[in-house]
Amino acid sequence: MNFRRPITAILFQNIVVKVRSFSSTTSSTTSATKSKAFLPKYYDDIPLAKKAMGYIDASPDPFHAVQSSIDMFLKPAGFQEIQDDCNFQDCVKPAGKYYFTRNKSTIVAFAVGKRYQQGNGFKIIGGHTDSPNVKVKTRSKKRSSATGCIQLSVECYGGGLWHTWFDRDLGISGRALVRNADTGKIDQKLIKIDRPIVRISNLAIHLQSPKQREAFQINKEDHLSPILAMEAEKALTTGKNNDGTDANASTNNDKDGWVEHQEPLLLDLIASELNMQSKSSIVDFELNLFDMQKSSLGGMQSEFIHSSRLDNLASCFLALEALVQHCTIPATTANNNETSLLIDEDDSISMIALFDHEEIGSSSATGAGSPIISEAVKRISSALMTANNSNDSNFMEDMYGITLQNSFVVSSDQAHAIHPNYSSKHESGHAPRMNEGMVIKRNSNQRYATNGITGFIIREIAKKAKLNKPVQEFMVRNDCACGSTIGPIMSANTGMRAIDLGCPQLSMHSIRETMGVADLTHGLALFQGFFKYFQEVDSSINKE
Repeated sequence: MNFRRPITAILFQNIVVKVRSFSSTTSSTTSATKSKAFLPKYYDDIPLAKKAMGYIDASPDPFHAVQSSIDMFLKPAGFQEIQDDCNFQDCVKPAGKYYFTRNKSTIVAFAVGKRYQQGNGFKIIGGHTDSPNVKVKTRSKKRSSATGCIQLSVECYGGGLWHTWFDRDLGISGRALVRNADTGKIDQKLIKIDRPIVRISNLAIHLQSPKQREAFQINKEDHLSPILAMEAEKALTTGKNNDGTDANASTNNDKDGWVEHQEPLLLDLIASELNMQSKSSIVDFELNLFDMQKSSLGGMQSEFIHSSRLDNLASCFLALEALVQHCTIPATTANNNETSLLIDEDDSISMIALFDHEEIGSSSATGAGSPIISEAVKRISSALMTANNSNDSNFMEDMYGITLQNSFVVSSDQAHAIHPNYSSKHESGHAPRMNEGMVIKRNSNQRYATNGITGFIIREIAKKAKLNKPVQEFMVRNDCACGSTIGPIMSANTGMRAIDLGCPQLSMHSIRETMGVADLTHGLALFQGFFKYFQEVDSSINKE
């Protein structure tokens, strides 16, 4: 008999055998080298992808994204925190590495080249820490005696594909404000309830009309409220007084316009997670829901990453990794072949800025539309002025203008890869593919900041960095609306040149998105090249 096996099964078995062959201990270097030739195509990209997945899983909201950036990247690399009320002249020095935060949801980190000279520019990679999600409302309590379910009152943040949030195991994360019993001051506590505590359930197909099933229309106010518990669970948890009233209900003395409108079970949960003696110390919170499913590798050769928040934590990860490597990777000097670090050879400032609130327009105190970058550039460049010029306000203002003109912003936000099921949504000449390199985004109506010069600079940097894939190009079809991001906003606010680019991905703004593992490798190489080669490429352009 002739039994035929599916070709995918045969391919997968061959890949597994080859990987095991490489992993096995070999007695000679030659045999190991031969085994390596049979590795899956994306084998070398997977370690970086797994590191990115760890960062994303640890960052379910902007507050955790900022803290993960500090704990996983900046502190281990020796970056020092500086406070906003610190005099930058006392702490910012050549060869120094620093970071500061705003609202604990936006972070700026920078490294001053050891050979820095006043008037030299800033090489900035910008990204954003927020993603579309479902946030708990200020008054979280939502009861329904008719259903017996305890729900949370929630609000949609940004432009999400909200139907993807149904029937998912959801945790709760964010920031809680807690009154310190010893000092009386308010402490900020991060909270991450890493278990399926709430769920937004679909309506059964049998209870929908054919028209409703076809449209799958969602009322964001009525249909997205997650279930937290049953009323019976509430009774067991909170208890009752003799008259049947809630034993833990707020008294008139407790009422402050906030606490009496909170779901008691939610406050109990927060207090338990923070190991607090009493939930009465909780004075406010900013919470959102997040998908409990961890990031994963997918595809026949593990060529994909499936994860929440790829837009835009993938860009944040690449920016952090590139900055840290710029400060730690050795560089061989041309003069004496002695090994030094890239930052030791740098005469400008390398910076990353990861903002909150991009998904809702960036117009906030912590968004890209704020003065954060212009203030940072002015304070840093002023702190590095020579003693002879530091008291000359006219000179300092003039040098600030020169610094801005010598600076450049790479606005890194995910790009739309061509979708195999909806390929007509892309214009054929501008249809980037996953695992084929970073994507430059252009729009003549300035929805993106890219122009001819900034696009050329990045392509030249890609050549010098010897990227194994050239950069791709994306322009939206004339019959489709074009999105935007922080590039035009930062450029308009500061006068700096800017470009918009990013890794190609599918399912943007879904609770679960997909990108190629190799594009992280491509992106890191490009960002490293940006920090290393920007000034060389920029100086080759005739400004006259």
